Amino acid sequence: MKLRNPLLASIALAGAGALAYLARAKRPQLPEPAAEPPRLGYSRNGSAPAPVTKEDTHTEL
Repeated sequence: MKLRNPLLASIALAGAGALAYLARAKRPQLPEPAAEPPRLGYSRNGSAPAPVTKEDTHTEL
């Protein structure tokens, strides 16, 4: 089979090769950073104790 325009075919082949190279050479994206490390003394399931305020403390004299 004889091509009508071998220059156009070679340009298309080179373009496809370049796109394949760029897709393979693309650097992977870094993962998203962690939101916040867990605080010491608290559990990981979200059942942290409520903070104590001055209104919550009852001192009887």
